[in-house]
Amino acid sequence: MVVPSLIPTRRFPDSVRTELQVAYARAWESLTNTHEEQAVAFVRRLLGRISAEEALHRYMREVAVPMQMQETVHARAFLALTPDERSGQGEAREGWLKFRPDQMVSAFRRRVRYVEDTTLAIRLAAAAADEAIAATHVQMALEVARVLEPVLALDEALMHYIRSFELASIPAQLVFQRALADVAKSEAAAVPELPAADLPRIARPRRSPALLGLRALG
Repeated sequence: MVVPSLIPTRRFPDSVRTELQVAYARAWESLTNTHEEQAVAFVRRLLGRISAEEALHRYMREVAVPMQMQETVHARAFLALTPDERSGQGEAREGWLKFRPDQMVSAFRRRVRYVEDTTLAIRLAAAAADEAIAATHVQMALEVARVLEPVLALDEALMHYIRSFELASIPAQLVFQRALADVAKSEAAAVPELPAADLPRIARPRRSPALLGLRALG
């Protein structure tokens, strides 16, 4: 993902270019805010399992925060946590040397189960964050499309947004489809419903007497 100031806009007329730059700046800020909120939620989901600092680093990898945005998101999220949340150290380490051999086997199994549960918790937290990020992309892609409406068709404007923010193939397809679906819902809601009396009636074709006669003879 590139920063808004590096997104090319020269191909568009002056009447559109300034508004487009503003729309991309708003998109960048909205994505930063969403990442901050989701990073805080990610840390809180994993409290007691891993430390806050480790959780923030895992968020950057699991949710694929753009490199240009990572430092800002990390700082904002860390400041948004409470002192108790920031000082959390994760799971308590077991003293392996204190166990007898039979106890070590049981402790090892508990450890394996704990790691599996933590891995699943990380995946669930990352999935929730991905959904929120996708929703923000859809909202901002539609805003960019509205700005580009005088010069580009809807699908071309959405692709311009996707290419500008360098979305990977799966998120790009998701954002594109959801944005089109939102537009379709809006257009469907804008169409007034006709009263039943005003609905056109389907005329039933009349059967010719000759055809009736042929059927009767048959």
